[in-house]
Amino acid sequence: WSEVFKDLAERGLSGVRYVVSDDHKGLVAAIKRHFQGVLWQRCQVHFVRNVLGHVRKGDRKRVLELLRGITNARSLETAREALRGAVKRLNEDYPQVAGMLDEHGEEILAVYQLPEGHRKRMRSTNMVERLNQEFRRRTRVVRIFPDEASCIRLSAALAMEINEEWMERRYLDMEAEDLSGTEAAGKREAA
Repeated sequence: WSEVFKDLAERGLSGVRYVVSDDHKGLVAAIKRHFQGVLWQRCQVHFVRNVLGHVRKGDRKRVLELLRGITNARSLETAREALRGAVKRLNEDYPQVAGMLDEHGEEILAVYQLPEGHRKRMRSTNMVERLNQEFRRRTRVVRIFPDEASCIRLSAALAMEINEEWMERRYLDMEAEDLSGTEAAGKREAA
């Protein structure tokens, strides 16, 4: 992962303020090394799946509701309260799960540093996973590429197509709010 991030920086990547990923130890270490001071968000979807993997099927719905109280909270303070409550409620039946929440629960709360309108889309790696799924779908049709360059051309064309779609939809409105969750200066003055 260090090589990937080093290559991205050499190609001009700068100004990174927020990274969302799963809890892969090498990836997290590389993020800390190459993006010092950045907000790191552990993917909430992966975290919830990991937690539910330690819960009996009959109890998953109840535990999922506790987790949703954390991930769907309106503020960081409310999310932390829900996290503490979930740890207390799960400690008797699922001490291992309560321990996971107690030890790693803060890792899924960095998203609350973002503007409220960005949180739903930036709390998981779903966007990247969807992009990778589309690359697999399109390249699987070809099956065998004549050479590496043809694979790169197809992938680049697909990336440009998806970028155009995202630009049209305005996936995130970067002008409306800044990273701390407050409205942009111009809107503050107008209010």
